[in-house]
Amino acid sequence: MLWQPKRPGALLCLASDLAVLLPIEAAQRVSPQTEREDFFEAHIRPVLTGTCFKCHGGEQVNHELRVDSREALLKGGESGPAVVPGDPERSLLIQAIRRTHADIKMPPKTKLADEVIGDFVTWVKDGAVWPKTTSARSQSTRSTRHWAFEPVKEVQPPKSRGRSAHPIDRFIEAKRRERGLKPLPLADKRTLARRVYFDLIGLPPTPDELDAFLNDKSPDAYAKLVDRLLGSPRYGERWGRHWMDVVRYADTAGDNADYPIPEARLYRDYIIATFNADKPYDEFVREQLAGDILAKQGPREKYAERVIATGLLAFSRRYATAPFELMHLTLEDSIETTGRTFMGLTLRCARCHDHKFDPVTKQDYYALYGFFASTQYPFAGSEEFESKKFPRSGFVPLVPAEEAELRLKTHQEKIASLEAELEKIEAEDPVAKHLGELKQQVETKSKQVQEAEQVQQNVEALKTELDSLKKRRDEADGKLKEKLKPLRTELSRLLRRGAPPDLPVAYAVCDGKPVDACVQPRGEPDQQGPVVKRRPPAFLAGDAPLPIPEGASGRLEFAQWLTRPDNPLTARVMVNRIWQHHFGQGIVATPSNFGLRGEAPTHPELLDYLAACFIEHGWSIKALHRLILTSKTYQLASSPPVAADVRRLNRQISNHKSDFRDGQSLLTSAATREMEIDPANKFYWRFDRRRLDAEAIRDAMLFVAGNLNLEPPAEHPFPKIEDWHWTQHNPFKAVYQSDRRSVYLMTQRIQRHPYLALFDAPDANTTTDVRSDSTVPLQALYLMNNPFVQAQATTVARRLLAARTDCTQRVRLACRLAWSREPSERETQRALDFIRRYRGQLEQAGAPAEQIETEAWTGYARVVLTANEFCYVD
Repeated sequence: MLWQPKRPGALLCLASDLAVLLPIEAAQRVSPQTEREDFFEAHIRPVLTGTCFKCHGGEQVNHELRVDSREALLKGGESGPAVVPGDPERSLLIQAIRRTHADIKMPPKTKLADEVIGDFVTWVKDGAVWPKTTSARSQSTRSTRHWAFEPVKEVQPPKSRGRSAHPIDRFIEAKRRERGLKPLPLADKRTLARRVYFDLIGLPPTPDELDAFLNDKSPDAYAKLVDRLLGSPRYGERWGRHWMDVVRYADTAGDNADYPIPEARLYRDYIIATFNADKPYDEFVREQLAGDILAKQGPREKYAERVIATGLLAFSRRYATAPFELMHLTLEDSIETTGRTFMGLTLRCARCHDHKFDPVTKQDYYALYGFFASTQYPFAGSEEFESKKFPRSGFVPLVPAEEAELRLKTHQEKIASLEAELEKIEAEDPVAKHLGELKQQVETKSKQVQEAEQVQQNVEALKTELDSLKKRRDEADGKLKEKLKPLRTELSRLLRRGAPPDLPVAYAVCDGKPVDACVQPRGEPDQQGPVVKRRPPAFLAGDAPLPIPEGASGRLEFAQWLTRPDNPLTARVMVNRIWQHHFGQGIVATPSNFGLRGEAPTHPELLDYLAACFIEHGWSIKALHRLILTSKTYQLASSPPVAADVRRLNRQISNHKSDFRDGQSLLTSAATREMEIDPANKFYWRFDRRRLDAEAIRDAMLFVAGNLNLEPPAEHPFPKIEDWHWTQHNPFKAVYQSDRRSVYLMTQRIQRHPYLALFDAPDANTTTDVRSDSTVPLQALYLMNNPFVQAQATTVARRLLAARTDCTQRVRLACRLAWSREPSERETQRALDFIRRYRGQLEQAGAPAEQIETEAWTGYARVVLTANEFCYVD
């Protein structure tokens, strides 16, 4: 263990001289208003329509209170305004549903779930937003002629004006010319290398890799680098993580107790392998929606991976403790995730009513509902695992039925044999019989004691005899328990697992009993409306049902419709996601909402061109990467030349050598004409500098320190299944230490990983298409004080001390490892001054002499690893 200084504050002051936080402007994503309206549609309106409207909406209005509009809630009823926007505590509605009001308690018979009450509190606190729509929605609002619902157009790139013949550049340049924008120069090779390394594999280049690229003077040096990175196993880990955000991957089930799913990793590994293999995207889509059906069609070697692929549906949220309770909500999550992931459409709100903005009707929703209602979902366990003996169930074998059948039969026979043996022992074992006799004697003597309490002379004798009988009973009971324990343990393990130990299974889905769903008025499953045949949304595919084979769910036919080349959404949505991860923003800024409430594309012709190329090149994701990455648009610099002066000024300000007026003057001069015209960089006149995501920061620290284990891990070290006893009051919570890449860290739904959550990793309960980019004090405190960061800094320090004897060369190596560049003379001198002062502080504090050098270089390494230049990519 390294010595720790008694006065860390003095050392942190030294560190502040080197680490200067530069303000970074995050690109605007989805507006808060839109997010709040989405929240209302998903969490508030369904409760109002399903629970409140029957007494406070329509023709019946109790106590003069209506809840069918924001205005009605603000007006209130006999007791006054029901909602005070921004103030839940003063809102009668909140008091009523919390049941804290003296007279008003709503709903009258049953209290709403705590989660639902929390949603209402959040809604009121955020201003009680209610989407504004006309009472009679206009045809334009419902129009099916919205750009995203039109076929992908065949477009040709505009003519080149000489700057670049690349098709992407020609589209971008045409838009820039319209607005009088001039692009920045191309980034230098070093900057470009670091950018594309993090972009494609999520790791920095090593000094040797960087030197090899810089020394390659061939005209195709950059194209060769792109190809090499696309061929790296690290590519699938990086881009697989992007996909896991969208499909809300987790290693736990998400019910109240959040039970582990050891098999979840199979889907994660399938995603990584899919990206590495460049599996055609249309095939990737079909496998995730209907892989269990495709598996039966062959070939045999693809059976397991196709079954595993349906994990996307299996991960749908659970909302109760019993198997398949509140299943309509789980199916809603399947529909919403499918819509947002593949179609760029929000479908959830059509469960209760026609979509308020897009031409999606209730009939469309329940037509889709039928596909998933005809599907068997797995049950991962819950607190009733223990209390009601509900085992895991519905896990799908990774071998064909004829191969699984024998193992399942043997498994069931073993369970039956164990149950029979237990029953026999409990019925015939002499210890058990004697135990029954002893229990009877204990009860008799206990009664005698009670009857003789007033006869003092008999009490002591009876108590002595009673104690003797209890002792004999306990001994017999203990012998029986000892004999039965291994049998019960084995039976419990077999029952809980839900499958034979020798039969590999996946957390996946398979076809169930086919059914066409009924429309559920107000989204209530106990209310049955007309039956709707299974089909895609009518505004895209027409009213005719799909030709579904007898006995099939129709998921395969739906997936085939979704991946037809003439589908207007599927290719556009995926192309936009890929563009988004390369540039930090999509051509459509709302990647999972291409509907009327989503943002319009900034470059619609380019989007269609890329979608057409995507399909034409066999839905190849890697081909699309190559097309985008080889454009000059991607290779632009992120900062104008004056940015160097801004960085210099920031350093001066940190050293108190300049005042605010100097900074204001210089920063004003840095505001170029392009920044004034297009501050959000919607027309790509520069490359947007952006912070690395949580996984890349952690992985890069491990990588630079030499501590990153690049081998894919085995399964997570979950407790043995017989030790699973979690409940909603004591849910599963764990953080497993790992030196593997962050994509392999165990992900929970209830308790997010503390580091990943701090740096804006996604919430696994919902689709995340764009991560937030927060800047909060806790992030800085983590980087300064967390043992993980300290451990990586210590390893870097030891690496520097072992590799170089000259201090200047150590500083040079540190910058090359962490920042992929050489330090300037001034940076080198400041680093050496920092280390010298650090040594002096340690000596004054009485640090052991043999540790001073390591501690000093550890302090410098920590500064290098937490600097903006390490955490951001240009």
